[in-house]
Amino acid sequence: MLLIDQFAYTNGLRHVKAGYKFLFTLLMLVLAIGLDNIYVNLSIFLLIIILELTCAKFKLRNVISFIKVPLIFILLGTIFLVIGFSKENHFSYSIKIFGGYFGVIEGQEMLFLRVFMRSLAATSSVIFLSVTTPMVDIIKVFKAMHLPNVFIELFMLIYRFIFIIIEEAQTNINSLEIKFGFINTKTSFKSIKIFIENMVLGIMKRNEEMINALNIKLYNGEFPVR
Repeated sequence: MLLIDQFAYTNGLRHVKAGYKFLFTLLMLVLAIGLDNIYVNLSIFLLIIILELTCAKFKLRNVISFIKVPLIFILLGTIFLVIGFSKENHFSYSIKIFGGYFGVIEGQEMLFLRVFMRSLAATSSVIFLSVTTPMVDIIKVFKAMHLPNVFIELFMLIYRFIFIIIEEAQTNINSLEIKFGFINTKTSFKSIKIFIENMVLGIMKRNEEMINALNIKLYNGEFPVR
């Protein structure tokens, strides 16, 4: 059982109807993406954190672990909206390196904040549903909505694999932190190399395990969704 499943079955909101949690998550996603307001998205993020701590009764270290890995991916995906390299200094803040300038692109700061906060609010909303609602209950909601079986089957596979990646990344990061892999710049670059190598090997191994499990269950391209 994945760690995410253990949380989903043992949290303080386990017995709240899945439909209510799904509607709440959907509302948060609509507000986060539709309004695209930094302060609204910050409020959504803080609300999710408060609900996970008070209502779902998760420990702070668990809440941090939920968002830690996604936060790294969000930051890596948005940081290049605001930083760049050029031979001419057109940056708000910059340092001279390799015969050019590396720095913050002028006028892009607000775009970065908007995209970052929108992604953070939307991601935290989806995580809230995932850690408070077992997969089987989410599927029941989808069935009640009369969604096609092919959509539900794809969702199941994608859902499992996303959290396999997150769990694998969390394990590798924790391992490197214990070994002081990020204590300075030199060791950080070495640790990033080790992290990427371990992630590729780990995901390949977990993917093979998932394929073997599906073969044992005589998977033929269709899940018997009930």
